[in-house]
Amino acid sequence: MRRAGVHVGRLSLVAVIVALLVAGIGGLDAVAERMIADGSARMLTDAEPDARTMRVVAQQAADAGAQDAAVRDAVASAFSGADVVITRQVSAVVHATFASERTFELGLLDDVRVPGLAALADGAWPESAEQIALPVAAAERRGLAVGDTITKIDPLQPAAGSVELALVGTWTPDDAADPAWHGDPSVVSGENDGVIGPAFTVADALDGLPDPPSVTWEVAPESTDLAELPALISGVTKLRAVPEVVDPDGDHDMDVIGGLGATLQRQAAAVAGTRGLLVAPLLIIALLGLLVLGIVLAMLAAARAEEIVLLRARGASRRSLAVGAAAEALIFGAAGALVALAGLVLTVGAGTTALLIAAGAALVPALLSALFTARITGGGASVRADASRSDAGLRTLPVLLVPALAAVALAAFATWQLFATGSVVRADGAPDPLAAAAPALMLIAACTLVPVIAAPLAALAERALRRTRGIAPILPLRQIARRMGGTAVAILCLALAAASIALAAAAPVAAGAAEQRTRFAVLGGDVRLITDEGLDTTAAEAAEWSGVTSAAEILRTPLAIGADTVDLLAGPSEALGFTGSMDTGSANVVGAELTRSLADRLGAQVGTVFTAQVRFAAQPVSIQVLRIVDALPGIGSGWGVAADPERLRAAGVRLAADELWLDSADPVTVASLLRTQATHPVRILTEAQVSATPVTSVASTVLTAGALIAAMLGVAGFFAATSAMSRSRREEPLVLRALGLRRSQQRTLRVGETTGVAGYALIAGALLGTAVAVVVLPIVLGLGS
Repeated sequence: MRRAGVHVGRLSLVAVIVALLVAGIGGLDAVAERMIADGSARMLTDAEPDARTMRVVAQQAADAGAQDAAVRDAVASAFSGADVVITRQVSAVVHATFASERTFELGLLDDVRVPGLAALADGAWPESAEQIALPVAAAERRGLAVGDTITKIDPLQPAAGSVELALVGTWTPDDAADPAWHGDPSVVSGENDGVIGPAFTVADALDGLPDPPSVTWEVAPESTDLAELPALISGVTKLRAVPEVVDPDGDHDMDVIGGLGATLQRQAAAVAGTRGLLVAPLLIIALLGLLVLGIVLAMLAAARAEEIVLLRARGASRRSLAVGAAAEALIFGAAGALVALAGLVLTVGAGTTALLIAAGAALVPALLSALFTARITGGGASVRADASRSDAGLRTLPVLLVPALAAVALAAFATWQLFATGSVVRADGAPDPLAAAAPALMLIAACTLVPVIAAPLAALAERALRRTRGIAPILPLRQIARRMGGTAVAILCLALAAASIALAAAAPVAAGAAEQRTRFAVLGGDVRLITDEGLDTTAAEAAEWSGVTSAAEILRTPLAIGADTVDLLAGPSEALGFTGSMDTGSANVVGAELTRSLADRLGAQVGTVFTAQVRFAAQPVSIQVLRIVDALPGIGSGWGVAADPERLRAAGVRLAADELWLDSADPVTVASLLRTQATHPVRILTEAQVSATPVTSVASTVLTAGALIAAMLGVAGFFAATSAMSRSRREEPLVLRALGLRRSQQRTLRVGETTGVAGYALIAGALLGTAVAVVVLPIVLGLGS
């Protein structure tokens, strides 16, 4: 410890670097995982109602209890390894009359959750099979009030099968978009495909009906734990086989519906892509920390070289000297790690990653210190610390080239995997760690090439300037070209820091562009309504709503072109973004825009005319390609055709619009208004329901924090490496003085050399970081487009 006290400054610096490593990597990992988990949970919560659950639907069997047990066992088997909530709901449609009016259809609903999902507006909840409670809107549609009696009848035996149902309460849903309502529009509008309801009642009310009621088992994730994502994705796939297990003969028309699988896939892709991006700052911080530790400990060993040689001459063994140096470094490294862990525990928490990093960061200085000490003791007593040259020459280039080529090979393989799959998620929903790590590996590989090419570039520049007068421009370049040992480390440190900052700066831009592509491809506007039964709200009506800036009715229908089926869109030019006239000069030929992917598939060019069949149309339609575009709204870059609806009608295609696209500054309110008007099942999509931003936005935050830490380590590494080079070039001032250079001139040359190296590293690192961001971030973050 007495020897350590002499060099306590450098050893304390080791503790500071270790603490920064542990706090940086452990803290970023803990914060990122927490933010990713929260964002993933928001993606599920914000998804459209049908995309939050899976449902097993069937006709109720004679032995309802046995059927329920069989379905629950099959679902539990499918989702083994993941916790899910299974809820049973029974519904039926009966004929009813009120006050001798004509018969209407009434929907009955038995679901124990309803009192917790709705608020009573008047009256009470049913307590017997002869009582019902209706939504306020349903009661208003039929002119009903609490205390009225509805007669449930059997249309085959109107007189014999009548049952009196007392309306004991009216209610409104707390959230009409809750997945528990299964997308039933009548909970807020009072009507669904002509059926009034749903009339909540108790289970006995659905017994003895002429036709068996419909039973739905809703399956929803119990938690949003990221560790259960793979099991949930696998469970959704296995759930498709439940009808074959429970109802192999199809006696009860059992089916599996729901869009939970697509939501889980979006979550998995967002999580994998974001985690992959976050590997970059963690790896760069680790690499920079290792480089800086190596430089500081190498300088410490060099400063103690004469002391070590003297102790060796006095009989100290190489092992004892190496063990002593390792013990000193271990003590200071462990102290720094413990301080960082304590800070993490008090702030963001210390997980497994932080503990592993702390253990490794404490051991690495000890190993490096022992290695440097052993190197000095193995050089003999005549070795002086400043006697070894740092000339690179032909020896340094292979030393730099080998790790650089290894990094490039690994990065090339990861990049090929990313571009080959076009995603960071495999087909089975599991994350592809190699593809996800492509940005980090590309960044590190590119930065390792920066010092490799520095020496040849400096040599070329020196040769080009050799005929100029004066030593000023030539000497710094010659020093860089011939003394690349320490310069390479300095360049690598700054290049990594600059690349991290550039990637962090580009990430928000890339994420924003990816979200715009997703919005364009999935929504076409701020709110998109999709229906199979015709629009309950017209574009003209919606345009009058407060906050709606534009509304367009869109026809979306399958279009058969040979053996391929693509999407056909027809709507106003403002909504579909037509850039020119859609007139072909013939009433029998429809002008259209094609996506480039479809044009490539068909081998079509501008002016090509082909024949296609529109679903439900009586005859084929001739379509002329007027323009080829990269993407279409509502379709994206996939196969798609867009046309003018007037031109389609002139060609004999007369189909009603089945979508409504709206732009609004308040999409949530507009979506709620659309839901109150719906009397048929609809899908209402907003950006929150298709966006991966809750997860991908984590990348920008963590990349920025990581870039700040990398910048600190990079600058520290650069100046440490520069200082080490200065120590190894102590004989240089005497030589230069003999050549006639004053000390002020020498300082100017040294500053110019250092500035040139720093500028080269910063510019190269920033350009490479930007290039990596441009190449891979659109794929990694383009999760919904």
